[in-house]
Parts: sequence; C-alpha cells; structure tokens
Amino acid sequence: MKYSSNDNGSMSPRFGFFMAILYAFLLPTSTLGQSCIDDIEDIYKKEALVTDTSIPRLYIVCPRSIYEIGNLDFDGNLVQPKVGGSVMPPLPLRPNLTIRCGDNGSRDNTCWLRGGDLQMDGTKVRGIQDDTVENVKIEGFVFLGAREHSLLANKPGDITFRDCEFREFTTSTVPIMLDYYDSFNPSKELLVSFDECDFRDNRYFGMGSQSALIYGNNAQNRIKIEATSFENNDMVWNNTRPDTHSFIVESLGPVELLKSCFKDNLVGSSDVAVFGSTLENELNFVSNSSGVLCPFASVFETMDQFASFKPTCMEATSRGCARYPTESPTTSPTSSPTISPEPSPAPTENPTISSRPTVSKMPSGQPSEAPSMNPTDKQATKSPTAAPIDFDFSFESAAVAHRANAMLLLFSSASMYYFFL
Repeated sequence: MKYSSNDNGSMSPRFGFFMAILYAFLLPTSTLGQSCIDDIEDIYKKEALVTDTSIPRLYIVCPRSIYEIGNLDFDGNLVQPKVGGSVMPPLPLRPNLTIRCGDNGSRDNTCWLRGGDLQMDGTKVRGIQDDTVENVKIEGFVFLGAREHSLLANKPGDITFRDCEFREFTTSTVPIMLDYYDSFNPSKELLVSFDECDFRDNRYFGMGSQSALIYGNNAQNRIKIEATSFENNDMVWNNTRPDTHSFIVESLGPVELLKSCFKDNLVGSSDVAVFGSTLENELNFVSNSSGVLCPFASVFETMDQFASFKPTCMEATSRGCARYPTESPTTSPTSSPTISPEPSPAPTENPTISSRPTVSKMPSGQPSEAPSMNPTDKQATKSPTAAPIDFDFSFESAAVAHRANAMLLLFSSASMYYFFL
C-alpha cells in the first residue's frame, strides 16, 4: 500500500488532514475539570504567596472526604500523632477568602472536618497576621466534635456560614466562640452569620465550658442567624446550674434571629439569652425546647434585671418552622431534616505538614469570660470513630485514558480506510 502524493513529492491534502488529526490527539491537552484541595495545608501554602488580600480568592475542597483536624501545642503548632496516620491544620480565615466544599458549596458533597482543638482559625495564634476577617465565606461543610472550638475569632470583620452543619460537639469549651474586643475602636465589630445551617446532637461538656453553642463574648460581637435549625442539643447534661447557665445562643452583643427553628433541645434557662444589647426576633419557631426562665428568649436590658436574674421574655412568633416552607404553617414540623450521610471516601494521601514559623502564644485555653459554675466531671461520649475509606479519582487520568482510547480508534479507522484505497 502506497501513500498518495503530489507530483512534487509533497503529501496529498487528504494525508495532511489525517496527520493533523493524529497530532491533535497525541499532543498534550489541558486537564479536564478544576482541581480541588485535598490537604488543608495546601491552602496555607497558597495563601503564603498572597500579599494583597483585597483580591477575592476561592478554594474548593475535595468532596466525599473526612478531614481529620489535629491538636495544637501552646505555640499554635500542629501536633502530628506519634503512631500512624496524620492530621491537618484548621481552616485559615483571611480577608476576602471563600472556602467551599465541591463546586457548588453544598452539604450534599460531604466534606467533613472532624476533631482537633480548633477547626477554623480567625486569630493570630498560628501566624496569620491579618488585622481583619472581612468577607470570609465558608460553604457546605460539616463540622464534628472539636475539643475546644469549631470557630475561634477575635478580629473585626464578617464571616458567613452557608449550608453548614455543626454536630456531636460533646467535649468542647464552646463550638462557636466570638471574642473580638477593642476599646480603642468601639465602632468596629465582628459579625458572624449562619444561613441555612444546622446545629444538632451537641451536648454541654462542663469543666469550664461556656453555657451555649454560640457565644458572643462582648458587645462588639454581632450574631445573625437565619433559616437555621437547632435540634436535639442537650445543654443540661453535666451542668450543675442549668437554671441560670444553660442556653443555645448567648451574647453580650446584638443578635438577629430570623426564620429559625428550635426543636427538641434540653435547655435549663432559655434557648437564647442577650445581655445588655438588642435581640431581633422574627418568625422563629420553638417546639419542646423551652427553659424555666423564658419560653424562648431572655433579654437582660438593665443591670437590675441581671442582678435579680429577671429578664424581659420574648416568645417565638411563628406557629410553624419557616425554614421548611413545604410544611403546614399551622402545625409543628413532623420530621427532621436529613442528617448529612457519612462520606465513604477519604483523601488519597497523607498530607505533608510543613514546619511552622514562630508565632504568638496560644491563648490560655479559656474564654475571657468564664461561667460561674462548677460542673461535675463526667465522661462525655466520644467523637465518631469511623475511619475514612480510600478514594482515588483524577480528572487528569480520565483525560489521558480518553485520549488514548480515541487515538487507538483513530489509528484503527485510518488503517481500514487506507487498506481499502
């Protein structure tokens, strides 16, 4: 069989077209899809190159994975286990930073951050020297069972959680700790917002814990909660003073509660307590979740009210859970939202933790305002123990396989075509 050619010895247009197609498949092409982060340490490495934090940045964390968060030493350095496995650092919070689970930032993508002393760092403890946490967004994560805090933030700015879940915090000082204070700039504030989130199956630990799941430690900390559900949280267990120190949300700063639901929680005082500040209460729903102090919210407007511990009580104004509009507005919800399933796969490799620079000292371990109770010391239930399962998939390997199959098909077709010439 001969290749056809022109009289001047050059290849025919038909053969040139055939070779052009081959080159198109043989030459390297770009990787299909956008890569995702499967090691939180990679976010630190990339952020170390960012000097202008006014530019928005987006990090997409790989879905269907459990990310084991490690403990910190007194200098804020990550402590790796001595035998087997490895752990990751907390999510770093910097201005104009968005961290998202999967492409769409949904809990259905199942990104779990589990354990550790601290899961999200809004401080300078680990060397993040930014003065603010402005325009930070966390989307689509499930946070489980940190030993101290899921979030600790003590800088001004705004942090927004969208479609996140906080659950099984049973040994925590307080899951969400807002501790910003600056007497020289009283007009500044830290705003933390929860939009379509869930707090479930959490329990008061005792031993110096704060008496709420979300705690604003100063008037410069603002909390906004919208379309969020609190369910099956026990703030009475191991609590020696549940009648005065048992809430789900407690703040010395302003609180906005909109279209949120409190169902089947054990609280001794009330679901919400605001001291010396304002509470915006709109279309919230309560079912089997009332304390002895107030049926829903306690607002201490004056020092006399605090001294006598007789607050102004506010009731929930909705007869149904506005979080789920498909339910009847005149009856209580009959079913709970589906709990995020445990992801079956895990990151394919153990992360490599780089050495950390010298940083400021770790806080002493307790919030600046501790509760005045002496809880008994009982053993709390442990965090989930299910080990992650290996998961290995590469967009690049899929693209290479696609090109290889296409190339074989092309060679085969070309051979048959010229065979019949």
